[in-house]
Amino acid sequence: MTTDPITVLIVDDHTVAREGLRAMLSADERVHVVGEAADGLEALRLTMELLPQVVLMDVRMPGIDGLEAARRLRAEHSSTAVIMMTSYDDNALVVDAVRSGASGYLVKDASQALLSHTIAAVASGGILIKEDLLRKAISSLTSPMRPSSTAPQAQPEAEDLTEREQAILILLSEGRTNKDIGDDLGLAETTIKKHVQTIIAKLRAADRTSAVVAGMRMGLIS
Repeated sequence: MTTDPITVLIVDDHTVAREGLRAMLSADERVHVVGEAADGLEALRLTMELLPQVVLMDVRMPGIDGLEAARRLRAEHSSTAVIMMTSYDDNALVVDAVRSGASGYLVKDASQALLSHTIAAVASGGILIKEDLLRKAISSLTSPMRPSSTAPQAQPEAEDLTEREQAILILLSEGRTNKDIGDDLGLAETTIKKHVQTIIAKLRAADRTSAVVAGMRMGLIS
């Protein structure tokens, strides 16, 4: 049984950086680079056109930077995972990456193995941001999540989630993929995917990362 490769869009304003990432990923038959973008606007256009599963997004770019591009991309294409990439490890940027809805965060000197592992993990629904940095990012998010309409809405309650859903949410906070969670709980990957969709809906979250943020705010994740 063959598996289709993970489609990836590379976004960086430096040609050499894009070429370097493409060369690294060319060694991994599980990944297929479908395009390159030099700025945030081009990234949004190509995402709509190519529908990549994963976008490797440079943080610092002229015009619309990577963080703003990621926010817009996640709002319009929630099924596309974003990995933020930067030249240096900066806790403040990790906070901003979580705010933007990124599922992963890497420095540009990451090894080919780590890059491929992160792409595979986020494409499968995982969150690959160091747990301590993720928690620090979440602790800075003091404002409530924006509701989907201007009408007053009741805030989600912890008891809205079943025990199974709470267990899955905790595993999501550890960056586990649907397959990993299914293996742990003895459930099919498709069943976990449905549970995750229900969790996101119940917590009125935009995506998995936002659901983890909500879960930590509610005390469901210690």
